[in-house]
Amino acid sequence: MNGVGPAKALVCEDDPAVRRVITTVLEQLGVSVIAEIDMLSNVPRLVRYGGPDIVILDLVLVGTSSGHEALADLADMAKSVTVVVFSAGAYAFVDKPDFDRLAAVVAEVVTATAAG
Repeated sequence: MNGVGPAKALVCEDDPAVRRVITTVLEQLGVSVIAEIDMLSNVPRLVRYGGPDIVILDLVLVGTSSGHEALADLADMAKSVTVVVFSAGAYAFVDKPDFDRLAAVVAEVVTATAAG
């Protein structure tokens, strides 16, 4: 993997094995992982005071508050941090109001379903 330069990331993932792989991938890119957490309650505080540039967020964390709630909290800080959702169960994630991307994803799903 090619390095992407200096950046700091916060990894929010409840599975320790997946968390280690994410951290390895980020470090291979030259991204410093400032924290790895499996509970969402600390995310807003860490973003405010820890200064990550990127938050890698699993939306489904076992035994904690919803990743959707954390995403909503982080939306208020969107100018200071970029959130990358890395979660199971979704075919795609489309950021509002990207209607062109939504149309492309729906077309892709329909085409794939029709092809069987």
